[in-house]
Amino acid sequence: MQKKSSMMPILIILAVIIIAGIWWLNTDISSKSAVTSTKSLGAVELTDNNPTFDEWGKNFPEYRDMYLKVETETPKYTDFGGNLSYSKLIRYPQLTILWAGYPFSLDANEERGHFWIQVDQMDTARNNKDFLNAHGFAKFGGQPAACMNCHSGWSPWLLKNSAKGDWVRFNSTKYWTMIKDVPTINGEAPDSEAHRGPHGGTRMGVTCADCHNPETMELRITRQALINALVNFRGYQKDPIQGVKADRKEMRTLVCTQCHVEYYFKPTGSKVKVTGESIAQDPSQKWWDGTQKTYDEYDIWRDGNSPTEIEVDGIELVFPWSAWKKGEPFRIEMLDEHYDKARDANIFVSDWEHKLTKAPMIKIQHPESELFSGGVHAANGVSCADCHMPYTKGAGGRKVTQHNITSPLNDINASCKTCHSQSEDVLKAQIADIQKSVAYDLRSAEYATVSLIQDIKKLRDELGKLPAYQTAGKPDEAKISKALAEPLELHRRGQMRGDFVGAENSTGFHNPREASRMLLQAVEMARMGQAKLVEIAAANGIKGFSISNVGFEEIQKLNPGEITYKVDMAGHKAGDRYYEHHNVNGEPPKELLELDKNTKPYNYKVLDSHSASITSYKQ
Repeated sequence: MQKKSSMMPILIILAVIIIAGIWWLNTDISSKSAVTSTKSLGAVELTDNNPTFDEWGKNFPEYRDMYLKVETETPKYTDFGGNLSYSKLIRYPQLTILWAGYPFSLDANEERGHFWIQVDQMDTARNNKDFLNAHGFAKFGGQPAACMNCHSGWSPWLLKNSAKGDWVRFNSTKYWTMIKDVPTINGEAPDSEAHRGPHGGTRMGVTCADCHNPETMELRITRQALINALVNFRGYQKDPIQGVKADRKEMRTLVCTQCHVEYYFKPTGSKVKVTGESIAQDPSQKWWDGTQKTYDEYDIWRDGNSPTEIEVDGIELVFPWSAWKKGEPFRIEMLDEHYDKARDANIFVSDWEHKLTKAPMIKIQHPESELFSGGVHAANGVSCADCHMPYTKGAGGRKVTQHNITSPLNDINASCKTCHSQSEDVLKAQIADIQKSVAYDLRSAEYATVSLIQDIKKLRDELGKLPAYQTAGKPDEAKISKALAEPLELHRRGQMRGDFVGAENSTGFHNPREASRMLLQAVEMARMGQAKLVEIAAANGIKGFSISNVGFEEIQKLNPGEITYKVDMAGHKAGDRYYEHHNVNGEPPKELLELDKNTKPYNYKVLDSHSASITSYKQ
């Protein structure tokens, strides 16, 4: 009996190990079932030389069809999102002042999703140098190929083949030059719809190969900017297959982090050889303003234009994460720290100088990954894919991942109710309440910042009248900016915070507490800036200087309307609509404008009765 008793603990331990092993194996198999169970016999051999979703869809037609659904379905909008591409500048006219002097103040639309991302990149006025030349933005030299990093599924192929694996060369090449190197893959003519369309050609957006290994279908990171940021700043290790070492659960977020982040174009300080265009040596080819064309705003080589080799200033696509370490939630002060160091070292000063205040500004792009990292869902192990690509039933009742990547509000049952027990109506109401509350904070920050901008401009004009701030009898902008250094810095930092929440595509839902915290900072910085302006005015003997406090009605007077040509150019007459398709850059639905009207000031009687809904758009 004694011998038997001594064996009992060992047997119990072995039993526990076996049970744990079986549980782990079952969990691992279940977690991978969405991939492994959908592998067909393989109609084609998948490779990175053909990353098109039509090609990969031959092996995985169900996933391709889910992804392509957005191409033909009626666009839908939610209170603060959706895929109806209305003009954000019409819905939020304050952006024309916040982004004054930057092309975003000319053209900014609600996003349409991954399928359309390259189409919209090619069509936007921000990528049309001739249009910018004719509409007050001539100093902007045209977008670099760095912009293709997120917008085109061909980016990894172009980096390897067109840029010869040189990361700086890829980023520094002009967008319209790099896109001409997208290969024809099925013998189609370069000027054909097949090559110049969104199904694999130059207009193809995000594709299967961006996230999946062609041999195993396992998740991987294909974008060099994210690999660099994770390894250089955040303590990850490189992995030759999936980009960095991370388990599958983390990869279900990291594949989205490739693009849903804040970034900037860091000058390398050196020259780099890139592909140029022979059109630059053709004196008959001029921009609208009469200056020499350096590239053809077209996506194929044509009319004798051919590739050349030129030398340009190098740039690198960088994520500003030097202060954000692995395992930490993101905080907005981490961007302050990174950008301050870059400015102090004169490596990167600003994205642009604000037209009205002359402040050196930072433009924030879609930082979903940063905000999400500190939210309650991330803390509980939820990944991006869990909500935006939830498991659902496919053909034959199989478990598949939803690849029609849109708002979780489209399918709350699959996206939310796997964890939450409340009814769909309750969950939808909770989401709406969070977003409306953050929207109030955001409007408060934006309106306060617009007030600060107006007041800085007003004081700049007054100081310019004083001899102490003049040179040769004219206002000296450098002297004025030195006197206004503190308000200008408050403008830069405060607007960056408002822009962060505005550019982040969840209206704060990914982390409401952090969103509200940074927006409170933004309001405080704007008001502190205004107080400082009063002090500066008094110190310079300027009497009667008062501060602004703009509201919804005043903001509406800034509505720019749809983008139109202001001059005759490129076969268009002044007054013509810029966008060919009226479902892009149009007016937002009236109910959204009514929602915004009651958001600031917060009219709870109206907002509490407003039901968050997903509505189909009808032209």
